[in-house]
Amino acid sequence: MAASSVATAAPSPDDFEDEGFQFDRVIDVVDAGADPTGEELVDPIIEEYAEDNTLLYFPEGDYKLFQFINNTADFGEFDPDSYYPLDNFGLLGAGSDRTTIVVPEGRGSGQAGSGMYHKVMFELRYGKNQLIEGFQIDHSAPNTGGRFNVWSDGDLVVRDLHAHGVIDVHMTCFSFGINEQGEEGIVQNVRAPDGVTHPGGGVEATGIAVPAWHEGDITIRDCRVEGFQDNGLYASNPSDPATVRVEGGYYANSNISQVRLGQSGSYVKNATVAVTEKIDTDYTVNMRGIRQQDGEGVTVKNCDVVYTADAPSSGAIVTETRTGELTVENSRVRVGDPATVPAIRARTPTADFDTEAMTIENVSITGDATGGSAVQISNRAGNTLKNVCIEESGDGRDGITFDGSSGTVRNAAIDVQGQQIVATDDDNVETRNVRDRANCNGPTLR
Repeated sequence: MAASSVATAAPSPDDFEDEGFQFDRVIDVVDAGADPTGEELVDPIIEEYAEDNTLLYFPEGDYKLFQFINNTADFGEFDPDSYYPLDNFGLLGAGSDRTTIVVPEGRGSGQAGSGMYHKVMFELRYGKNQLIEGFQIDHSAPNTGGRFNVWSDGDLVVRDLHAHGVIDVHMTCFSFGINEQGEEGIVQNVRAPDGVTHPGGGVEATGIAVPAWHEGDITIRDCRVEGFQDNGLYASNPSDPATVRVEGGYYANSNISQVRLGQSGSYVKNATVAVTEKIDTDYTVNMRGIRQQDGEGVTVKNCDVVYTADAPSSGAIVTETRTGELTVENSRVRVGDPATVPAIRARTPTADFDTEAMTIENVSITGDATGGSAVQISNRAGNTLKNVCIEESGDGRDGITFDGSSGTVRNAAIDVQGQQIVATDDDNVETRNVRDRANCNGPTLR
């Protein structure tokens, strides 16, 4: 994209006061000497003007960026003291459809170096009140990735970032986190729809990652991630009391999971999750939809989940072995042939969580998957299923399977070719108002 001849008015510091930012100055990087045609590196301009209370404005154009990290070290071992925190600092483009950061060919690959920092194209770590908004990140050149990290101490706003081009190196695309407890950040309209290619050799990449050292509260809103080989949104590594709140968005056709959470109080709501195509990878294929990997108290609310791929998976919505309670409410799940996976599955927990239960309420499950069960709960006590509608037409498909579990099924319509409820004498299941005719609402791929 060549630089436009249409003039764009630079923002003023006052434009951001209502969001809590206190920019004392706005630097137009082109006026400061940056090349908007993408031929010369913009790195020196960013490094020169990266100071507190400063917003760097990138007018419409292309800007080649090899690397910016707010760090004075030569990148041997990690040294937090070598970073210079930036408060009230930001980068603002004219919009992801107008301002492009061009990643040079080979960035993120072995030819740029083998260490972690050699794979980073942009990193902003430490400091509060930070803004990143309005850029396309173009890594469409061959053998090119370029990791984009923003790990703030708090009051972080990231908006309108669009990763353009298929990644063909082992590289996480985006990573966002909040370093301090009690602090917050929002990531909105970040898109990575082109995924990764498979050149051989087991390339694995993650769409959006929340790092293990995330300690605050981060909201990931209206984002889009598709086609990654090591999770679409990977956010299960942080520990309580950190939270990750996923609101809206579209997550599809990534391996391992589309949305992966693991902290008490975290949730995914109003999101669309789809697994419709098997991914090409040397890595083990297990394409779950929403996955609670760790912790307890995660909620799935008002989500549409579709699983129709002929691909290995432990389920469309899954809570794993090191997890406590998972709540699924006001959501719709469809599992269609040739898929045979459970719509909702609770795996046998470790001893630390052996009394934790599932709560499934106001949930609709549809499809024509064959065999197995729409809901499978293993070795969990005190489960509650209320106002559940299951309408699955596949041969041998059961409704709800309790495997070494106990619970209550109330006000349920279960219309399946197999058994409505599968339970042994040891399962201690109470049923009330369970019907055998159903007309369930299916999900929408919005």
